[in-house]
Amino acid sequence: MTSDILYNLIFKASGDAKIQAMVEKMHATVDKTEAAINSVGKSLKKLNSISLDATLNNINRVASGFQSVAKPGLNLSTNMYDLQAITGVAGSKLKEIEGYARKSAKTFGGDASQAVESYKLILSQLTPEIAKQPKALQAMGNSVSTASKLMGNNAVAATELLTTAMNQYQVSTDDPIQASKTMASMMNVMAAGAKEGSAELPQIKQALENAGMAAKGANVSFEETNAAIQVLDKAGKKGAEGGIALRNALSIMGQGRFLPKDTQTALKAAGVDIAAMGNNSLPLSARLKALTPVLNDGALLSKLFGMENQNAARALISGIPEVERMTKAITGTNTAYEQAATVMQSPEEKNKRLQAQVDDFKISLFNATGGLMGYMGVIGDTTKTVTDLWPALQFGGKVLGTLTSTTKMYELGMKAGSIAASLMSGAQAILNTIMSMNPIALIVIAIAAMVAIVTVCINKWDEWGAGLLMLLGPIGWVVNAVMSIKEHWDSIVNAFKSDGIIGGIKRIGMVLLDVVLKPTQQLLELLAKIPGMGKYINPAIDSIKAYREKNDLLSQGEKDKNNAQTGIAAPAQPGAVATGTGKTGKQAVATKNEAIVTGGTKNTIVHVHIGKQVETLKIEAANITEGAKKMRDIIVDELTRAVAMGAALGGNS
Repeated sequence: MTSDILYNLIFKASGDAKIQAMVEKMHATVDKTEAAINSVGKSLKKLNSISLDATLNNINRVASGFQSVAKPGLNLSTNMYDLQAITGVAGSKLKEIEGYARKSAKTFGGDASQAVESYKLILSQLTPEIAKQPKALQAMGNSVSTASKLMGNNAVAATELLTTAMNQYQVSTDDPIQASKTMASMMNVMAAGAKEGSAELPQIKQALENAGMAAKGANVSFEETNAAIQVLDKAGKKGAEGGIALRNALSIMGQGRFLPKDTQTALKAAGVDIAAMGNNSLPLSARLKALTPVLNDGALLSKLFGMENQNAARALISGIPEVERMTKAITGTNTAYEQAATVMQSPEEKNKRLQAQVDDFKISLFNATGGLMGYMGVIGDTTKTVTDLWPALQFGGKVLGTLTSTTKMYELGMKAGSIAASLMSGAQAILNTIMSMNPIALIVIAIAAMVAIVTVCINKWDEWGAGLLMLLGPIGWVVNAVMSIKEHWDSIVNAFKSDGIIGGIKRIGMVLLDVVLKPTQQLLELLAKIPGMGKYINPAIDSIKAYREKNDLLSQGEKDKNNAQTGIAAPAQPGAVATGTGKTGKQAVATKNEAIVTGGTKNTIVHVHIGKQVETLKIEAANITEGAKKMRDIIVDELTRAVAMGAALGGNS
């Protein structure tokens, strides 16, 4: 049986201390890189052996399905917590509001979380105190949902329309139930006005933003204000412009006896009843009738209202009959409800209500599992990323395996030695050498550098590697996810066996959560070493540690470290064999002799001394490539002779 002879080539350049240091450093780097690469290769092979690819694909399919089921409940739950933060309402009242939101979604078709969004906007625009009476909040939410059907299902626009009307008319919310009834009445008035006139609901909102408070101050009813807005809209004063025109007209009419003396004299001469014009106890139409004598007197109308407002005033005075008709037509109607009911008969709206029923069932499942399904989104996204990148990781394993071959490592060592020798020619020579390299070689070096970084991180995963991987972006995240699943694979399998599919998925979610927790802990531990930072960071570190330990997220390496710190001996691994230098000198000699006799592996150490050759080797800076090649040829020749001699000696021993 032939022996496998392993040669450790130990370079010693006695002629130059700098080269000696370079060579020794090269040896150490190659040894560490080879060990690290071998470790990664073994890890990848082990992962492949448990069919991780198929497992991740199956998990991804299940997680995607659960993600769809969990989405309505997750969205609703998030908005309910926001609502609780805004209002301070909790317990049974908060649950009651959630029930109203779900009922609204099924009634009007939509998302329960959108209903809660409307609730939040109502409360922020009016007062959070309304939430303390959930029925009032429900009634206001129903008004918003009804109005949204008239505004292309835009719940935000509908909420802003109704709250603007209430705020401009300073509706009291001391009695939320009564306030909700006023909101519904205003909604019907505006819907009827849009039906009877030319201004649509968005334009009515813009007009109210400018004229609403002035109309309230002038004691003009909401119905009359909407009638006047519609009259001005037809006269070309649309939206905000119409609101400004109405506000200015009401302000001037309200001055009454405080108008300039010459204006009062002219108005009285024309037959205008100034007292009636400014009497806030009269309807708007009656106040406008007092101005009919000056309708055709452009100069006096301009003097009273100003050049910029005279056309709006003329439109209002001439439109008195329309103001009266429309005021009557939009008072006490259910126009908004009737129009919404018609809109909701369309097939699209029916489909929305059907979807809302399905979503409500999903919410029930979400609540029944205590929000567990909320993990599915994270699991689905992470497993999909790992699954998509797994072929690349497998390919990386093959590349690493190739790089660990003896021939490749030998060539790498020789090239490194050649480059080290070239360093003596100066920085410019180095630059020229690198620039003359094949671009593909540069790419390989870059890839090797990244592989080396990831490899070191994997080897130091339990110390600081996970934290550094987190900073490397998607590649580091995927490696962390794979390492976490690998470390806790047995616990995942056991969870499926003992707790069923729900318990197994829950364990997967917890393991993937550690993809964030463990790196965060390591990064915080590094920061805590900065003088003065520990007292601020250590509480957070302790909290994360306690949570991870409680949920069995510590890796075996971390457990061993904790046991060592507390003086607890680590449990012996089954089948473990003691290793080290425990053999006596005679036993070691006997073992070595036995290996030689039986053809076992033997290590032959050949010391190659390179001394005077370096001193006499001349390399011209102008032709660094040729000089390096000559030096390499000389060294290779010497090493070849030395290795041949070593082989002969090894074969005879």
